[in-house]
Amino acid sequence: MKNYDEMYQSVLSKYDEYQKKKKKRIRTIRRTVPVLACFCLTIVLGVGYLDYFKNLPHIPVQPNIIEESTIEAPDTTTAVTNNNTTIQTENITEPATATSPVQSSESDRTASTEAHQQQTVTTVVSETQSNIKTEPATDKSTETQVPVTTKPVTNTQPVTELQTTSPVQIPTETQTSVVSDHEPPIVTETTEPILPVGPPAQPIRFTDINDAIGAVNASDVSSYPEHEQESYRYMFERIKSDSFLYQVNNTDTVSLIEDRGISLFPYAKYEDVGVGCFVRYKDVNYHITFYYANHDLIAQTNGIADYLQYRMGRRCDKEINISDTNVSLFFADNGQTYAGAFIDKEHYFAVNTVVSEEEMIEFLSALSFEQIPL
Repeated sequence: MKNYDEMYQSVLSKYDEYQKKKKKRIRTIRRTVPVLACFCLTIVLGVGYLDYFKNLPHIPVQPNIIEESTIEAPDTTTAVTNNNTTIQTENITEPATATSPVQSSESDRTASTEAHQQQTVTTVVSETQSNIKTEPATDKSTETQVPVTTKPVTNTQPVTELQTTSPVQIPTETQTSVVSDHEPPIVTETTEPILPVGPPAQPIRFTDINDAIGAVNASDVSSYPEHEQESYRYMFERIKSDSFLYQVNNTDTVSLIEDRGISLFPYAKYEDVGVGCFVRYKDVNYHITFYYANHDLIAQTNGIADYLQYRMGRRCDKEINISDTNVSLFFADNGQTYAGAFIDKEHYFAVNTVVSEEEMIEFLSALSFEQIPL
């Protein structure tokens, strides 16, 4: 069975392992979370820009429309090109008949799109051929220029409407969607950083009571870690305020185990400032700690059992009276027995070992201690 010191060292080692794992886990989170966040942000941006480029409108070009018109009516163009001479002779000899097809072509334009394409081809050819001729061709070209100029305007109007409306509206919609989709991840990335929590201040071990007194009088905490200096400073000041230490008296039955030394306990969450040592009684080791009680908690509690319950979370299984002193006993499931009692209004002691109730009572009856001035 482990004694108190071995159990205490085991608890400390497990606590250090837990802190190391916790720091390692925090380091891993710090390194992986920004990388994953940047990777996710890159994917979201890539998908957003991909959708943006996919939704861009296809702007038709006017020369392609002219080519499509010529392709749709290949027979009319060839017929016109093959009959260039006949058209020229008709235009030169009969001016009246040249104007009549123009008027008929205007009526055909309003009826169907195919008539538009045929009329544009014939008029362009008539213009090129009329420019080659001299006097009569100039007069007829002026008459036929009016419908020629109007026809390209009617054909190009739907193209200009597509160019002015679609490119302006679509990019604005995609920009707003991209900004709204990407704002939340940026906010989540600016999170606050994770700070590691340092371990609490540990007990300080000295070779004997004189070394402990010298350390209390010096109260030098510069050699300790920065996050522990305040705890050790308060421990020294609390002991110096009382100007003494409690120490077990060596008797024929109870003897101080000098090899184990003296330990000073700083103020902790479930423990007061104290001075601990190991003693031996009938071949059994006992660990005893003399504590400096919390003044505020003493005023709020009634007796040692109530105080230990609130300060250390230790229940009282049995309360007995030894030499006119109330002693609180607690029997743990691991076989250890704990005892606690007030020495005066501001000090109390706690004992633990692996013995029975009768053996603990016998040890407390033989125990004696004294105040060692600083």
